Amino acid sequence: MARMPRTLRGYGGAALVAWAAAFPASVHATAAPPGHREVGDRPPALADTVALLVVSERPWSPAVAVTLSFAGGHGDDPPGGEGAAWLLGLVLERAASVNLEETGASVEIEVGTVRTWVTLLATRTDWPAAYRILIRTLLDDAIDPSLAEAARTDLVGQLLFQRNAPVRSFELETERMLHGAEHPFARAAMGSPASVSGVTVASLQAARARVYTPDGARVAVGGAVAPEEAAMVVGAHRTMASRAGGAWTVEGAPLRPRDPGPAWETGGRFPFVDEITNNWIVAAYPFSRAVARTGFEFVAHVVSRQLVSDPPEPGLISRRVELRDLPGGPVLLVTVAIESHTAPDWERRVAEVVERLAISPLDPALADRQRRSFRSARALELAYPEREGRWLLAEIEAVGRLGDPGPKLDLLSPDELQRVAAALGEPRVLVYGPLGAPP
Repeated sequence: MARMPRTLRGYGGAALVAWAAAFPASVHATAAPPGHREVGDRPPALADTVALLVVSERPWSPAVAVTLSFAGGHGDDPPGGEGAAWLLGLVLERAASVNLEETGASVEIEVGTVRTWVTLLATRTDWPAAYRILIRTLLDDAIDPSLAEAARTDLVGQLLFQRNAPVRSFELETERMLHGAEHPFARAAMGSPASVSGVTVASLQAARARVYTPDGARVAVGGAVAPEEAAMVVGAHRTMASRAGGAWTVEGAPLRPRDPGPAWETGGRFPFVDEITNNWIVAAYPFSRAVARTGFEFVAHVVSRQLVSDPPEPGLISRRVELRDLPGGPVLLVTVAIESHTAPDWERRVAEVVERLAISPLDPALADRQRRSFRSARALELAYPEREGRWLLAEIEAVGRLGDPGPKLDLLSPDELQRVAAALGEPRVLVYGPLGAPP
């Protein structure tokens, strides 16, 4: 629901296990044969129309994570109906949690702008039954009016509590900078008290028809599950199979990546003055998908590390560096929260860190430490099967193919890092807070 990613319940592991789990020996994407249906209560409509199934075999894993990606989000809300997709996510998450209670499985739904992510965590034994219950809840079960009313009351209360909260205004201005002030995506994802109060059960059903479309769904299964078993439970139209060395082939129609162009050609500075207690700075650098995505992920890692010195720079409250896929193209997004009196210095610092990477290669010893740090961070992140499933599906969505989730160190040389950083386009920079005007 456009919220910050949360640590999902029910899975953990030691660092050594985490390292091993992040690079599974066998990762497949497979599909059921045409017309395949399994006997049971699984809705046949979904089984016959899932676009893609990716399976990551983890024989050591005590949990099975199922990640579903639906092609729709709060960006599809109609004018005046903002918050419908978000509210629907709350309703379906609560309904699924109730229906899954006997299995002990957990579910979380995150509604983004153009994608809705559903994550199921279950035991190895119970995951097929839990998956069927989840699919029935998402696609078939009637929406309970009392559950919808309770969720709406809670959401309206949250919106009233957050009214005039600087962080919400900052998030909205960030979306306006990225998409354009009049773009339908540059609206409050959660809606407003007025728009949410007007969402009826019929509105939720319409949002469900827009977002939860099985023919556009993609599914990733991670755990001690063989591809054949996953295909029997889930089904899919398209088959992808791994070859020796971790490469991927696609059987049937090839996957179509998004257009490789950048999100914009011309950057700019967007000051927004608000008399609050701190400043935020967001710098968004567009890049082309024609360059390997791993390189930009490495740049994001290095930028994040270089923004924090030892001892820490004065005035820094928090920083986040990430890749984000916009409808027009991907961007490298650098966000810092700082004490207001340091805003001019931090605006320059963010620009200088990125520019320095593009102008000259890192010192070889420093580059080697950063490469190993990046590989370790990736390994720990993908140790969780639900996070790996999200990464695999996002990778397919972005570039139309899959590669080894463990980056090869020899491909992340200082010269390669400089080349990738130099491929970043002109940034759009939002300076939000008391010192929003040009320094």
